[in-house]
Amino acid sequence: MSSREQPDASARRQVTVRPTPRLSPFLITGVLVAVVAAVLVVLVTGPAEDYTTAGSLGYLTVAFAMPGLALGAVIWLLIDWRSRKRTRTYDLQKFEAQGSEPAERKPAHGSE
Repeated sequence: MSSREQPDASARRQVTVRPTPRLSPFLITGVLVAVVAAVLVVLVTGPAEDYTTAGSLGYLTVAFAMPGLALGAVIWLLIDWRSRKRTRTYDLQKFEAQGSEPAERKPAHGSE
């Protein structure tokens, strides 16, 4: 049998692949929701007596941003937890043609 049919054990390995969402879009969305909520609260209730509209808006934006960040992080954690169900493990095996050097391959666009 040739070496192509029976590679040595060092050429085999297992790889775990799991799709994971990026954290930053969730945090940015949480802050944007907080800014919109702050604008709505200031427009509906008006600014506080001792503050300008911009001052009230800035204060409420900071006050609402913390829960917005926390909410975005919790949603990201839930989606990340759900993505663990789609974890796949693959057995990889390296094959090389006899008498030639391994060619450098570029991954195909959109291939999995």
